[in-house]
Amino acid sequence: MSTPIYLACDIAEEKNIPLVSQLGCTDLKWTLAGGSSTESATFYIKLDDGGLLFVQLAHSNIGLSPTVQTTAQYFNGEVHKFETANRSARTFQASSDKGSVSVEGMTIVNNEEDSRLDVLITFDTLEIKFNFSIVDCGFQIGEGKTYFGELSPSSFICHQSFPKGTVRGTIKYDDETRDIVGEGYYIHAVLSMKPHEVATKCNLITLQSGDNALSLLHFDTPESFDFIPVTQASLILNRKLVAVTVKNTAQFISTSTDPENGYEVPSEVHYTMDGDTLDGRPFHCEATIKLTSLLMKVDVLSELPYILRKIIQYFFTKPYIYQFFDDAEVTATIGDEEVSFGGKAFFECSFLN
Repeated sequence: MSTPIYLACDIAEEKNIPLVSQLGCTDLKWTLAGGSSTESATFYIKLDDGGLLFVQLAHSNIGLSPTVQTTAQYFNGEVHKFETANRSARTFQASSDKGSVSVEGMTIVNNEEDSRLDVLITFDTLEIKFNFSIVDCGFQIGEGKTYFGELSPSSFICHQSFPKGTVRGTIKYDDETRDIVGEGYYIHAVLSMKPHEVATKCNLITLQSGDNALSLLHFDTPESFDFIPVTQASLILNRKLVAVTVKNTAQFISTSTDPENGYEVPSEVHYTMDGDTLDGRPFHCEATIKLTSLLMKVDVLSELPYILRKIIQYFFTKPYIYQFFDDAEVTATIGDEEVSFGGKAFFECSFLN
């Protein structure tokens, strides 16, 4: 017998509220939920010089005590820097309004007046400082939360997405300082359950292409929730949020078996998006990415503190993350109008069990 799932889109329809809630910096508040929760802030940034920047702060209560992990990845041609660190949760602090947070080696300051997030992350050999200025607005689906099993604060997942922001800053490594300029995608996620209770695998694509952008998040629930796919996607055209949809597909056209863990890792993925634009026009979009440039293959357990690793090992078999940076093509039909764009896209695929 399956367990019920209460999708954010279905809750919005039942309450007769809009499918899409538009967000600004004032809506970005850290919940620091109790129980077996994880909360993260993640930036996916495409740089104007063709490079990629990935920055994340993750606060977790899965173990016996809270843990905090900071991660940064910089890729630019022959330069590929990756640093991650497990920070003392005792150094983690939130501002009085829960909009800004800091931990040893990292700060995220919510500059509400300027619709901007100011980020600083430091490691022994890497320092990155940048501003993420929101373009147009962010969004969430309905009231933001999808519930698993029951309508309870201990059984939900929430994603607040900001699909385009301009980025300006600097990066220091190997006694060299570089200016960084680009545009990116920011997502604030809260999971009040253990990850394996929510998804078996998930994938994300984000493409920044001049004034346009596409982002899509997709995950499959486990057997206890009938393998239901949960998705949200957005389209930015001419620097405006045009469409947000939950009727999306992510099809792995071709895969190859990773001999280390047996996972079927995609080598080509095709996405579809359907629904209505924010101004009520019928909307259909397709995107394809061929995955040839593997940036990182992450053995999740190897990056975690010992106690947390043992706890997760009890629930999971082999959690792995694969990250790619490859060319993607997008075609969108809005009413009678067709729009196409393309460029380098960041793709991430996670296998949880």
